[in-house]
Amino acid sequence: MAAALAVGVGSAAARTVIRYSPWLPAHHAVHDGLIRPWIKEVERVTEGRVSVEFLPKAVGTAASQFDVVRDGLADMGVILPGYTPGRFPLLEMGELPLLSSDAAVIAPAFYRSYFKHFAALEPLKGTHVLTIFSTTPNQLVTDTKIIETLSDFSGLKLRAPTVTSIPIINALGAVPVQKPVSEMYELASTGVVDGTFFAATAINDWKLAELLPYMTKVPGGIGQPVMAFLVNEATWNSISEEDRKAIMEVSGEKLAAAAGKNYAESEEAAYAKLKQAGVTIQDASPSLVQELKQALAPVEAEWVAKAKANGLEDPAAVLAEFRADMAEAEK
Repeated sequence: MAAALAVGVGSAAARTVIRYSPWLPAHHAVHDGLIRPWIKEVERVTEGRVSVEFLPKAVGTAASQFDVVRDGLADMGVILPGYTPGRFPLLEMGELPLLSSDAAVIAPAFYRSYFKHFAALEPLKGTHVLTIFSTTPNQLVTDTKIIETLSDFSGLKLRAPTVTSIPIINALGAVPVQKPVSEMYELASTGVVDGTFFAATAINDWKLAELLPYMTKVPGGIGQPVMAFLVNEATWNSISEEDRKAIMEVSGEKLAAAAGKNYAESEEAAYAKLKQAGVTIQDASPSLVQELKQALAPVEAEWVAKAKANGLEDPAAVLAEFRADMAEAEK
């Protein structure tokens, strides 16, 4: 068990070193734009009593990070609940389509919903949630044309970004292909897939502008991953109350908002690069938007049923409140 290290003799000199399992690439935007700046803040507000150490490599797989943190194989990690279908049904609210087009809006709004409605039900039991947020809303990215009508999805082979996006692809009449993002270039270049749900940043990151040169922008996006930043519960409780309070003052909604802003700024810069690369970017027509709303209504209804079965008293009201919160923020 990779428990946090306590360094020093006596309480005045004690120092806690938290071990972080880094499955994301070393200089991923989440690391460079969010976690590393946060680590500096933690060291500052605790006056060096708490620090974070990146382990040389990830403990376990991307999909197993919740177990890694909960079981103390590492002290801290980032998880994408969408990598483990059916395990975190409450959190799937943040992955629904047609919610928001702005990461800076949806990220802190999902944290607020989690804290208000989900935290008491302990969907992430055994860990302490440093923050949780929805990430950049995805758009429809295809190889040969802009999506004009719902019928254009018929037979289209789309890579599913997360397992929880498979019901969305099925509802559209397309064919889901479940493969890791690391294989996306090969999948697109060999014709195994005709497209995917992607953010602009992802198209640039994976060098897909030439292979998937059409983006249909849907108001509210076509779904987005939820990301949670967790620390082992026992490790968290080993930190003094004073330092835990100080850490949460630079975490929680503040960190979710920073994540959303980071994602939004990256996305704006990515769109400029796509236009320079000749990618055709077109807003979905009002008629297509209406077709999408009708086709995807069962996906939302399915989440409501699952959430109710998992202890949420009125999921439809929670979802409506989440949407209202984002609409207010977008004003």
